[in-house]
Amino acid sequence: DCARACAAACPSQGLLVYGRRRTAGDVLDAVEQDMAFYTRSGGGMTLSGGEPLLQRDFAVALLRQARRRRMKTAIETCGMVPETHVRAAAPWLSYALFDIKHMDATAHKEQTGADNARILANFRILAEEFSTLPILARTPVIPGFNDTPEAIEAIARFLEPFGHVRYELLPYHRLGTQKYHFLHREPPMGDVTLEQDRMPRLRKAALDILGERVQIPQ
Repeated sequence: DCARACAAACPSQGLLVYGRRRTAGDVLDAVEQDMAFYTRSGGGMTLSGGEPLLQRDFAVALLRQARRRRMKTAIETCGMVPETHVRAAAPWLSYALFDIKHMDATAHKEQTGADNARILANFRILAEEFSTLPILARTPVIPGFNDTPEAIEAIARFLEPFGHVRYELLPYHRLGTQKYHFLHREPPMGDVTLEQDRMPRLRKAALDILGERVQIPQ
């Protein structure tokens, strides 16, 4: 509110505020305009981010109202939120996409700033307490971090007991590089790329453990 007041008072428009306040009902009224498409495609509404569960109350309100309107719902999450947020959202989900980057807590903290204990605990909550919820676990493959068969095998072993969970490997890309240049910053990964033959090897490591539960891009 303070930022909006400053922007309104600035005669040269040196400060601009993007976005506007919306209620869950406002958002769903807009989403519902494409309901005919969702019905034909089998799709629905996906909350993404950033991390949507950091805004728990609004996210849960959207999910709850969407389900009451007979709309399918999904969420993309990294799981780094309080477990109460996960439990509040889960009953209103039709599908969950959950990122798991590494099983080694030390390596995870070195590269992300936090260990993976809360992430793995929240994954177990979804997979065990909401066992009918379809889940797609995903690993963004990052060169020098988790692009080894050993790292992928460890994740696959963790997922193995959860028979209803599917798994997908997402290859590293450099689509965000240009944004760093716009901000006059150097991309932290530099010019690193993923070796061309790496993904088939990593998918094989996952397939050897999870079999047909590994989702292969078409």
